[in-house]
Amino acid sequence: MERDYARAMIWSLTEMTGGPFPPTFLKIVMRDGAHYYVHSGNQRDVKSDSVAVNVYDFRAMSDEDNRELTQTLKTTTTIPSDPSKLHPRLLAGILRCRLDDVLYVVQWERHRPPDLEQRFPRASKGNWGFSLPANKV
Repeated sequence: MERDYARAMIWSLTEMTGGPFPPTFLKIVMRDGAHYYVHSGNQRDVKSDSVAVNVYDFRAMSDEDNRELTQTLKTTTTIPSDPSKLHPRLLAGILRCRLDDVLYVVQWERHRPPDLEQRFPRASKGNWGFSLPANKV
């Protein structure tokens, strides 16, 4: 498979990171519409052209928890390997996927986490972390 910039970035995550990314900094969007925020690289398999990526799991977090996390990130200079050190309800999981399944990657500005709730109050509900397209729910 020919790798574009996004797939090459996901393929090389372990070498590139040197440690975990901040939550909501790097998002992988899959062909089926699901998206995941990257915690760090994990493993890759040349034979199947697939990767295992550590991703943040926001499913247990409420809107208030997300606001607290955003405030914490404004003053954090080093991202810990254990996501629960940023917020007790923040977890991580492992996304295993073929590179062909990656549609694109979004890299947000590191020091300005998106303030979706203020700018798009109705659209921001449920947009943190794991997400599935409407026809998959």
